[in-house]
Amino acid sequence: MYSIIYRSVAAPNFSKFDIYQMLSKARSFNNDNDITGCLLYHNNEFVQLLEGEKEKINSLFDNIKKDKRHEKIQTLDEMEISERIFIDWDMAYHDFSDNTSVPNEKMRQIDAIFDKSGAFTKPSRLSMDFFKNVNQILFKKS
Repeated sequence: MYSIIYRSVAAPNFSKFDIYQMLSKARSFNNDNDITGCLLYHNNEFVQLLEGEKEKINSLFDNIKKDKRHEKIQTLDEMEISERIFIDWDMAYHDFSDNTSVPNEKMRQIDAIFDKSGAFTKPSRLSMDFFKNVNQILFKKS
């Protein structure tokens, strides 16, 4: 198993509708290729974790880097992994500007890490720990 975490900036004309169309296609593709992961969106930026077979992940990431819907793509972390974080998700998604999907306290916790810490301004092993925490905060029942 292999994992890549990257960040990018959405193209100026990339709307929420476009994001949901992209997610639908990505989930179908990922399901067919045994790829899991999580896409986060905040302040016109994406941070994404992809998990799966190394060759499939690298091929997908090569295609992602050619996608004109975003720019300034930066790899934050890549590594061999022993298990998936988002095992039940073809592509989990969370938009941090949508405060209705999770309690506000959870939003503040994640926002503090994502937006204020600078953890995603350069490659770092912290990004994998961040996604583990996101999985716990957003998708586990308390």
